[in-house]
Amino acid sequence: MRTTRLIAITAALLAASALVAWHGDAAHATGSGGSLQDRDPMKPLQRVVASKTAKFGTIGKDDQSYGGALDAHDLAGALKLVGGEGAFKGTVSKLYEERDGDLAILDFDPNYRTALTAVLRNASFPKFPDMKSLEGKEIVVSGKFVDYRGNAQIELTDPGQIKLVK
Repeated sequence: MRTTRLIAITAALLAASALVAWHGDAAHATGSGGSLQDRDPMKPLQRVVASKTAKFGTIGKDDQSYGGALDAHDLAGALKLVGGEGAFKGTVSKLYEERDGDLAILDFDPNYRTALTAVLRNASFPKFPDMKSLEGKEIVVSGKFVDYRGNAQIELTDPGQIKLVK
């Protein structure tokens, strides 16, 4: 009985030391100091690199392009426009920024799933004024509708795609 217990303890110690050695080698090989998952380096948030000179245009409610724009809650109508140019209008409820600085997303409803979104990628951050300034304002967003996981959205590449409603 004692021999069996001694063998079991020895086997457990050998297994534990092998696991520690393997984990140390894996961390060393990835250069991550113990983490097996490397992450992209942090990028600055949009407001940090926002243009100080770019401005959003304006549009009146009597303008034809305002009248022709979809409502931000018309998800079915927007899906029909995927692959083509169009516009939607709504009040920005919040700007969501990913912590790693890859994306800034304009949401048009507190429950983002019930309204369209406009997405700004990191490479275009410096072209735009501070997007946070749009919160609570009615805007018209124009551009190409793209499909993202079965939902339509517009990807922003130029500040001219956003017009503040007067």
